[in-house]
Amino acid sequence: MKKILLSLLLGFTLLSQAYAGDGDEFITVNAGLLFQNTLNATFGYEKELRYDNAFEIFGEVGNRWSKDPECGKVCSKSFWKKYYWNGGILYKKSLVRWKNSTLRLDLGPVAGAYRGDYFFGAEGSFEYSYTFARGWKLTLKQKNNVNFMHGDTFRNGLTIGVKIPL
Repeated sequence: MKKILLSLLLGFTLLSQAYAGDGDEFITVNAGLLFQNTLNATFGYEKELRYDNAFEIFGEVGNRWSKDPECGKVCSKSFWKKYYWNGGILYKKSLVRWKNSTLRLDLGPVAGAYRGDYFFGAEGSFEYSYTFARGWKLTLKQKNNVNFMHGDTFRNGLTIGVKIPL
C-alpha cells in the first residue's frame, strides 16, 4: 500500500498541470451585417491559450452597398462596387467564463484594401461563444473596426458563426 501511495504522490508531482481548453485549435467562419449597409464574412484560425484566452489570425471580405443614382434602388451593377478585404491578428482576453460559454474582448491590428486604396486600422470586439458536446462552438460577435486612410472609416455590427475544432 505504501508503494502505491508513494508512486501516486510522485506521479502527481512530476506530471505537468492540465488546463481545460489549453492548446485547442479552431477554424472560424463568421458572417453578418455591419452598420452602413455592409455585408461581412470572416475566416480564421484560432488557438486557445491558458486561462481561456486565445489569439486568432483572420481574413475578412465585405461589401458596402448603396442606391444607384440611375435606377433609384440597389441594382446588381452597383451592389459590388464598394467591396473591401482585410486581415489581421486578434488577442482574445477572456472576461467571463461560464459552464459551457465564454465572453471575450478581442483587440488587434488590421490591414487591407477598400476599392484599391490600402488602409490600416484596429479592431475591438466582444465575442460570446457557446460550446457544444463535440467541441463545436457557436459564436456571436459584436465588431468595431476603425480604419484609416480611406472613406470607410467605421464599421460596427453583429456577426454570427461557428468554430470548428481541428
